[in-house]
Amino acid sequence: MKLAIVDHALVDLNGHHYEYDGALAAAGRARALAVTILSNRAYRGPTHEFEILPWFGQGYYDLTSGGFARRLAYRALSSLPAMLARPLQDGVRLVWNQRHRRRSTVDDSFGRDFLAACERLDLGPDDHVLIHTIGVDELDALAGVLTRTDRAWPRVHLQLVRRIEEFGAGRPLQRRPAAVLARLLAGPAAGRIRLYCDTAELADAYAALTGRPVGVLPIAFRHDLILAAVAAAPARAPGAPITIGYLGNARLEKGFQHLPDLVEQLIGRFGWAGKVRFHFQAPFNIPAGEPGIGIARARLGAFPADLVTLEDRVLTTEQYYAMLAGIDVLVLPYDGARYDIRSSGVLVQARVAGTPMVAPEGSWIARQAPAPAGEAFLDPSDLAPALDRLLRRYDAARAAAAADALVWQAEQSPACYLNRLLTATENA
Repeated sequence: MKLAIVDHALVDLNGHHYEYDGALAAAGRARALAVTILSNRAYRGPTHEFEILPWFGQGYYDLTSGGFARRLAYRALSSLPAMLARPLQDGVRLVWNQRHRRRSTVDDSFGRDFLAACERLDLGPDDHVLIHTIGVDELDALAGVLTRTDRAWPRVHLQLVRRIEEFGAGRPLQRRPAAVLARLLAGPAAGRIRLYCDTAELADAYAALTGRPVGVLPIAFRHDLILAAVAAAPARAPGAPITIGYLGNARLEKGFQHLPDLVEQLIGRFGWAGKVRFHFQAPFNIPAGEPGIGIARARLGAFPADLVTLEDRVLTTEQYYAMLAGIDVLVLPYDGARYDIRSSGVLVQARVAGTPMVAPEGSWIARQAPAPAGEAFLDPSDLAPALDRLLRRYDAARAAAAADALVWQAEQSPACYLNRLLTATENA
C-alpha cells in the first residue's frame, strides 16, 4: 500500500511543514506503507531522512499572493509601526482582492501536477493521498481533475485547516468554499474523498457547509525528538531567570508585534527584572516580513543580549526542539478572533513537552491549556498581566503541564493520526 503526502508548500525548513510531513512519513513506514512526500519543485531542504520528490510547480497561496507589486508594498510596510502599518496592509489587501475577485477562473498547475503524480507513483484504489495544506484554488483544480472517469483514483484525504471566511476572501461566489466543495463532492470521484480538520469546532463548520461527515485528525509531530530534546536540556538552576519564549515565524496574526511591549512591561511595571529572560524565534514568513513586523524585531534587538535572545534564522528540527526544551513558559500572543476554532502546531509541541503557556481568551488554543498549566489573556493589553499571573504560580503551572503531557503524547501522535485516517477509509 502506498501513501503519497502532498505538500506543495514544502520548500525548506521554514514553518512546520518538513517536521509534519516527516512525522507522518515515519509513522507510515512503521506500518510498512511505501511513503513519498511530494513537495514544491523549489524544495531545497534535507533529503536523507525521507523520500521527497520535488513535484508541484504551484505553491500554497501562489495564485493569491499578488506577485512582485504586493511583495514590494509589504516590504515597505514592514518597517512601519504596527498601528500604522496594519490599516495600510488592509488597503493593499483590499485592492488586490478586488482585482482577484474579477477572475472567474484560475489557470494553475496544481490539478495537472496532481494527475501526473498519480501516474508517476502508479497510485491505485488501494493507495492513499493525503493533502494536509490546501487552498480553495487548489480544491477547484482538484475538482476539475477528478471528473475523469478513465482511471481508478486512490483514496484522497483532504485536511482543511483554515476558517471558511479566510478560505473565501476576495473570490467570486462560484470560487468560494461552498461552491468549490460542492463541485468536488458531486463529481464521479466523490466516493474516494474524505474530509478532515484538526479541531472539532472547525470540523463542525465544514460539516455544516458540505453536508458531509468531517473527521478530526491529531496534529502530528515526532514526539521522540521532542522528548529527547527535553531530556537533554539542562535543568534550570535554583534562582536562575525563568526563560519566556515565542516559537514560530514573526507574524501579525501570531502577535509577534506585541512582544516588545511585553518585555518592557514585565521587567518594568511588573517587577520581573533579573528574574526572567526572553528567547524568541523571529524569522520572517515573507521577504522583509509582514507590515510592522520589521520594526517590532528591531525593537527586540535593541534590548540587552542577556535579556532578549532573538533567533532570526530558520532552525533545523533538532535546533527547534532544543529551543522548545529550553523554554520555561511559552507565550502565544495570537489573534484570538482568527484562532477561535483554528489549531496551533506550536501549542501541541509545547503540550507534548510539558511547557506551561499563555494564550488568547476564547481561542481553541486557550481551551487546550486551561489553568493551572495555562493562562488566558483578554487582549494585547492583558498579555503582560496574564504572564505575570502565570509566573506567580510558576511551580504549579509547570507541574500541571508535565502531568498533562502524558495525555497529549498519547492522543496527538503520528501513529494515532494514521490510525484515524486509515480506519475512516476501512469503515467507509
